[in-house]
Amino acid sequence: MRNKNPSKAIEIRIGAIDALSEILENNQNAGISINFISNKKNIRGRDKSLLSQIVFGVLKNLSFLDYILIKLLKSGKFPSKIGTNALRIGAYQIAFTNIPDYAAVDSTVESVRSFDAKEREIALVNAVLRNFIRKWKCIKLPENTLDYLSVKYSHPVWLVERWLERYGKEIVEKLLSANNLPPPKTFRINTLRISIAELKKSLAENGIKYSDTQFDEFFNLDEKISPNDFAPFRDGYVSVQDAAFAIPIILLDPHSDEKILEIGAAPGGKTTHIIEKLVGKTENFFAGDISYRRNLSILQNLKRLKHPTPAIITFDARTMPFMPRTFDKIFIDAPCSSFGVIRRHPEIRWFRKIEDIKRLAKIQSKIIRSAYTILKDGGTLIFTTCTTEPEENRGAIRTIQRLGMKFTPISSYILSKFIESDSLGVRTYPHRDNFDGSFTVCAKKK
Repeated sequence: MRNKNPSKAIEIRIGAIDALSEILENNQNAGISINFISNKKNIRGRDKSLLSQIVFGVLKNLSFLDYILIKLLKSGKFPSKIGTNALRIGAYQIAFTNIPDYAAVDSTVESVRSFDAKEREIALVNAVLRNFIRKWKCIKLPENTLDYLSVKYSHPVWLVERWLERYGKEIVEKLLSANNLPPPKTFRINTLRISIAELKKSLAENGIKYSDTQFDEFFNLDEKISPNDFAPFRDGYVSVQDAAFAIPIILLDPHSDEKILEIGAAPGGKTTHIIEKLVGKTENFFAGDISYRRNLSILQNLKRLKHPTPAIITFDARTMPFMPRTFDKIFIDAPCSSFGVIRRHPEIRWFRKIEDIKRLAKIQSKIIRSAYTILKDGGTLIFTTCTTEPEENRGAIRTIQRLGMKFTPISSYILSKFIESDSLGVRTYPHRDNFDGSFTVCAKKK
């Protein structure tokens, strides 16, 4: 039976074990799992930050930690799932945090004791972690380039191999490293409620440090503040959104007299940006996603920002519920493998398989073809993803070409370094731009 009254330090480690088990066994979103467990165990503030740090830290360093740990296990095998995740969180704290080694070991071992663990397994976790303290820096990583990069930066071998073939070792190492760094805390200013100048003036007057991005309404918060503790976010004056995703909305260039459809709109970050660009005039704006539950997240965002509500529709974009030639502009925020946002969602690297890339590329092609039928002649199509993979991104370009659409010149508001060499797409990278990885293309129906 679990200890009914563990200390807060032990409770945090118990929560980390529970979260990792849920994430890795059931392919769950890390942020959602952490929030659920934090609420369940009433872990708040700095304690929740530490819980998040441990869970995300293990996910970002999983291969590295496992490589060292397996060499320290005499049997060459990991123990139970609880024991294995306990070893991972203990090893992460020792190797990557300033938590004293003895505190990391003691709290982790006690967290295992709070589960239905046998004394032999508790002793194993204790012994291996104490051995880890002495030996982890001395264990050599693999010598060949592929395995070395995969272990050191904790990315699956198949993905590293693909990137090496495409980019070469120097760039791949920069990309892998960037994926393991903390991403910037980027916010978009809700210009329906406050001007850019007023919001930034308020931050300065309150002594809150921030830095500008390439896009005026986006800024990086340079303070250790979570969104829920950041007053402008709580009060609906800003949204959490990476600056990379300003690009598709700039290319969309929405106007209130145009009939516009957004496909794949949940959770509503880009939806609310479009509403801000429309100055709240949403009469001709339609947005939606494939599930009712996902559409609820759009409504929650609209409520927090105090935005007017466009027509929110639940539909499968592969079979559109609209008449042909209905829309002046269609924005496809496509379902994708999401390899461009690994730094924010480290669990993605462990869930995705090579088969997913091809499967998602086929879905994207179907959505583009379906969208084409409901786009007016002369209408604009914007397609965007948050992935790095050519089957999806260049695959979308090929689909658009087969439909006979004309690619449009890239807006002068987009920096030239973001524009592909063939001028057909716009791309951002974590290692080059400190933006999430993204790809966007813009075309017109003839």
